[in-house]
Amino acid sequence: MRLDFNVLWVEDQPNYVEPQITPIKQRMREEGFEFNPILCQSIEQVRDKIADEVFKDEVDLLLVDFDLGAGVQGQDAIAEIRGTVPYKDVIFYSANNSADTLRQLAFENNLEGVFCAGRNDLIEEVMGVFESLVKKVLDLDHTRGIVMGATADIDQMVNECLLLMHEQLDAGGRASLLKDALRHIETQIAKMNKIYAELQAATHISNFSEAHLIFTAYDRLRVLAGLLKQKPFEAHKQYRTSVVDYQQKVVPGRNILGHQVLLPEGRPQGVTDASGQIISLDKTRELRQTILGLRTNFRDLLAAMKGTT
Repeated sequence: MRLDFNVLWVEDQPNYVEPQITPIKQRMREEGFEFNPILCQSIEQVRDKIADEVFKDEVDLLLVDFDLGAGVQGQDAIAEIRGTVPYKDVIFYSANNSADTLRQLAFENNLEGVFCAGRNDLIEEVMGVFESLVKKVLDLDHTRGIVMGATADIDQMVNECLLLMHEQLDAGGRASLLKDALRHIETQIAKMNKIYAELQAATHISNFSEAHLIFTAYDRLRVLAGLLKQKPFEAHKQYRTSVVDYQQKVVPGRNILGHQVLLPEGRPQGVTDASGQIISLDKTRELRQTILGLRTNFRDLLAAMKGTT
């Protein structure tokens, strides 16, 4: 499971489903997930999508309308999808047919794993399937994986931004950037030397837990925040707030989740670091929500650095 909840939505008149998309997006975002509908208006478009191996791995749910126009009906689309993607849940819906009628069509066509709904009930049906799927992965261990995966993506975006920004600086700016990066490394080396000196008197292996890499993801964030204050990147200075928010609101929680090992016994409701800070399931929901908002800004910043916006 990822922060993105990807849905293949087969509907020949996509403007009809806009009233459903907005509230579904809002409700999923409240749980810390991004609703990502991929609309297909024809069987041909469906075939193109499901032929992509990456897509088949990443799609979480399929929504299929009954009347797809030109004499094509939803059960035909589902049968074709099932031939390639056999184990994904499907919601079969219609504006003019009852859920019972759709269930009968699914039965007659030997279609399994199909939920049926009228268009007016579609939002609740989608949210019901969503909640059923995510409950399986919202224990702390799975949630930790979701958070770590999402923050790893942001770390990579930070790296790419720094490389692109370096290329946009003049010789003096590049020298200043490298000097700033070295300054952070020197700080880390000083800390590590201090830790090393203290470890000479260590009496337990647990005393070694503070030894980390010298140019960390946090350091790269600090360098990026510094660059966004400089004149060459003045047009993008609004993104500095997002970088700082990520440092302050995401990194501490990410580190707590990443540096603790959950015991397999029972169902832990929180993890605690050495200083007593706790990340609970409720806190992980807040963390996902924060990451979603900031991830969009990091993507926009990277696009700006690439000159695509």
